[in-house]
Amino acid sequence: MILRETMSRLAAEIDEGLFTRGVQVSVSINGEQVLDHVLGDDGLGRPVAADTLFRVYCTLKPITAIAVAHLVATSAIDLDRPLSATLPEVEALKGGVTTRHVLNHTAGLHQPAGVTMEMVPPEDRDAFLNTQARAPGWRLGSDAGYSEHFGWHVLGRLLERVTGERLRDHLRRRVLDPLGMRDTYIGMTTDELDANLGRVGLNVDLRGWRPYPLLFERTPRVLLEVNPAHGGYTTARDLELLYRSLLRAETGEHVDGLPPAEVLAIFCRRARPPSYDVVLARECDYGLGFMTNLPGHHFGPQLSTASYGHSGNVGSSFALADPASRLAIGVVFNGIVDPDSAFLRRPALVRAICRDLDLASPAAHHDEDGSADVSQQPAPRRRLLRCLLRSRRHQADTDPDD
Repeated sequence: MILRETMSRLAAEIDEGLFTRGVQVSVSINGEQVLDHVLGDDGLGRPVAADTLFRVYCTLKPITAIAVAHLVATSAIDLDRPLSATLPEVEALKGGVTTRHVLNHTAGLHQPAGVTMEMVPPEDRDAFLNTQARAPGWRLGSDAGYSEHFGWHVLGRLLERVTGERLRDHLRRRVLDPLGMRDTYIGMTTDELDANLGRVGLNVDLRGWRPYPLLFERTPRVLLEVNPAHGGYTTARDLELLYRSLLRAETGEHVDGLPPAEVLAIFCRRARPPSYDVVLARECDYGLGFMTNLPGHHFGPQLSTASYGHSGNVGSSFALADPASRLAIGVVFNGIVDPDSAFLRRPALVRAICRDLDLASPAAHHDEDGSADVSQQPAPRRRLLRCLLRSRRHQADTDPDD
C-alpha cells in the first residue's frame, strides 16, 4: 500500500526545511504495518534512518502509566489510596493526593516545570521536589494542570518504592522488553550509551530566525538520566508498535508487557470530565497517563472521540491509537516549532494518513455551542507558513542578540 498524500506532504516539509529537518513515520491499520518511512536530516547532517534515536520528551509518559497499570492489576497500587502513605517525604502529596489525581493531571503538581528542573542538578532533584507545595487553593480531582515533570517524578518514585527495583530496570523488564520496544530508552546504562550514541539524532529548534540543534540531547548527563516525565529516546517504529499492541490488548488478547483489557480501559479512556487545563490553556479530556478524545488535543477531526495517545515538546513527536478505525501512528519530527504551527502541522499529517487509508471521518469536533472548532480543521500549507513566519518575526523582535 502506498500512502501517496502522506508521502507527498512529508517530502514537501523536508524540501521547505521550515517545519522540520527530518522525520520518521510508522503507521498500522488493523494490526498490519502499512508505512515505515524516513526522510531528511537527523540534526547532525546525516540521513535519518528507521533506527535513529530521538529524544521525544513527553510522548513516552504512557510507558510509566502502563507500568503503574500493571501494579493496579495486581492490587499492588490502589489508584485512590493517598500517596502520602507511600511517599511521606513529598510535601505536595499531603492532603489526600492519589495516584489517580497524578495520572489525570488534577493533583496540582504542574509546577515546577521541566525547564526549571533542568536547572536543578539531577542528584538534588529528589530533595528539591520534596519541599515543593501544591498550587494554592487547588481543588484535588477537579482543577486540571498538565504536569510536565513533577507528577511523573512522583510516579517513578512510587514504582521504585513499591517494586524495590530501580525505575530504569523495572520499565525495561516489565514493559519495554516484553513489547519488543528495544529501541526505546528511559535512561540508558553506560554500556547502552556506548553502543547507541552513534545513532542518536538531534532535535532542531526552528522557532527563531537562526535554527539551532539541541546539542545537550547527546550529552551523557541527559542520555543516562532516568527521567520518566520527558527524558526518553525512541523511534517512530517503536511508538507505533506500542499503540498497535494496545489496540490488540484492548480486544482481550494477551499481549506481553501490557495489563489486562479491563485495566487498560481505565487508563486509556476519559478519567475526568472535560475541564480547562491551566497549563495546556484549553478545555480537554485526559485518561490516566494518556491524552484522550484526541480531536480536543489538536490531533484533528479525522480521529474518533475514542482515540488516545500522547505528544511531546510542542507536538514535535506524537503517537496514537484509534480503536474506531484500528489505526496506530507513531511520528517523530525533529523540528521544534511554535504551538500554532505544531497544531496545524499535526492534524494535517493525520488527515493525509486517514485519506490515504480511506478512513471515513467521524463528525467534526464541535465546541459546546455547536459551532465548528476551526482550530481542529485541516491546514492548507499557506496557513502553516504564515504561522511559522509570524512566530519567527516575533522571536526576532524580542531576541536581545538581534
